Amino acid sequence: MYQKKSKTQTLMVLVIDCLCIIISLLLANYIRNGSFLESDNARMNLWLMLGVCLTVFLGMNLLHSSNRDFFLRGPLHELVHVVRGNLFMLAGVAVILYFLNLIDAYSRIVFFLFAVIDCMMMVIMHQLWKKLLPSFYRCFGETRKLLIVADREYAETVIRDVRGMKDFTYELIGIILVKATSAVGEVEGIPVVAGEDELIDYCRSASLDEVVVAVDDSIKEEVLPRMEVMAQMGITVHAKIAVPELRYAGQKVLSKFGQSYMITYANKVAPVGQILLKRLLDVCGAVIGCAFLLLMTVILGPVIKLESPGPVFFAQKRVGRNGRIFKMYKFRSMYVDAEERKKELMEKNEMNGLMFKMENDPRITKVGRFMRKTSLDEFPQFINILKGDMSLVGTRPPTLDEFAQYSPYHKKRLSFRPGLTGMWQVSGRSAITDFEEIVRLDVEYIDNWSFMLDVKILLKTVLAVFHGSGAM
Repeated sequence: MYQKKSKTQTLMVLVIDCLCIIISLLLANYIRNGSFLESDNARMNLWLMLGVCLTVFLGMNLLHSSNRDFFLRGPLHELVHVVRGNLFMLAGVAVILYFLNLIDAYSRIVFFLFAVIDCMMMVIMHQLWKKLLPSFYRCFGETRKLLIVADREYAETVIRDVRGMKDFTYELIGIILVKATSAVGEVEGIPVVAGEDELIDYCRSASLDEVVVAVDDSIKEEVLPRMEVMAQMGITVHAKIAVPELRYAGQKVLSKFGQSYMITYANKVAPVGQILLKRLLDVCGAVIGCAFLLLMTVILGPVIKLESPGPVFFAQKRVGRNGRIFKMYKFRSMYVDAEERKKELMEKNEMNGLMFKMENDPRITKVGRFMRKTSLDEFPQFINILKGDMSLVGTRPPTLDEFAQYSPYHKKRLSFRPGLTGMWQVSGRSAITDFEEIVRLDVEYIDNWSFMLDVKILLKTVLAVFHGSGAM
C-alpha cells in the first residue's frame, strides 16, 4: 500500500499559525490595555480585527501555498518567511480597516506588539513542529523502507534527491545497479545489496516497502517485467521518467520524488488522514484490550499452568508488513512440545496450501480448545497492536516457514499491516480450507481498503465472537 502525500501536514501548519495569530493579538492588547478584549477606545473591536487578520492570512495561503517547502527551510529562512508573511498580512489588514474607516480606532502599539509577538511565536512553533512531527509519525506509523534500482548514470543523482527531500518517512536500505559488472560495494555510502539477476529474489525476501526505478530509456523495456513482478508482490514502484521543460508552460501536474519526476504505481493509494485514523483506532482499541488482558491473565494464567506445565503466554516469530519479523503473542493453548509434533501431523493438514489446520488437533489442551472457540487466546495480540506490529484489522501474519514458500503474488497479502481480524475471518474462517481463497480475500481487502471498511469488519467480528464462531 502506498501512503499518498496529502495536504494534512500543510493544514496542520496553517492551524498552528492561526492559533499563533489569535494568541498574539490577545497578548498584544493585554500588554497595551490591561485586558485581552477590551480597550479605552470604544470604536476598537478586537473581534473584528481578529476576524480580518485571519481572513487576510487564510486568503494569502489560499492564493499561494507558502508552506510547500516547510521542511526544507532552515531557522534563518524560516524567520525571513514568517516576517515577510506577517508584513503582508498587516498591510492587508490596514487596507481593509482603512476602507472601513476604522484604521484610527486601533492602537499603533497594539499593531507593533502583535507583529513582534506573532513573528516570535510562529518561528518557535514552526521549529518545534519540525522536531516533533518525525516522532509523531514514528508513533502513529512507521518508516517506509526504500530500495533504489538504477544504472550508473542515475544512481548518484537519485540518492542525492532522496537525501535532499529531508523526508523522515523514508529509510534508504540499499541500491541495485543495473548492467553493473559487480554486485558489491556502495554508491554515495549506500550499500549495493544484490545483483541485477537477484532483484526479484531480494524483493521477495527483504523487508521492503517501495522501490525507485531509475534507468535509461534504452533498457527500461528490459526492467519492465521485473517491475510487474514487484507490483504483484504489493511493493510500491516509483519509475523515473524524463519530462521536458517548456518555457511558456510553467505548471505541471506530476508526482515528484525529490527533484525527479515519477509515475507511481501502487495497489492502494491511501490518504494520510485515513492512515492516521486507522492507527488512532488501533491505539484506542489496544489500550482497552490490554485492560481486559490484565484481568484475563489473572483468571486464565493459573488455569493454563494447572492443566499443562509451561509459560502462560506463547510467543512466535511471524512475518508482518512487507516482510518485517516480529514476535506475536497469544495465551498458550497447546502443550509445550506443539511445534515439534506439528511435523508428525502435517499429513493430516486440512488446508489446501501453505497454512496448517486440523479439526481435532491433539496438541491443543482442554482449556486451549475453550480459549480458541471464544477467541480468548488472541487477546495478548493487543500488545502487538499497541507496539505497532499489528493492527485491529488486517491480514493474518504467516509463520516463517509458510513465508519461505510464498510466491510473489502471495507476498501481496503482506503489503498491509497484519491484523487481529480481517476479511477472511468474518467471511467464515472455519468453512475456508483453500489457502488461495484466503489470499484472494486478503487481496480484496487491501485493494478496497478504507477506514469505514475496518469499522464494518470490526463490528462483524464482535457479532461473530458473541455468537461463538470465534472470528478473530
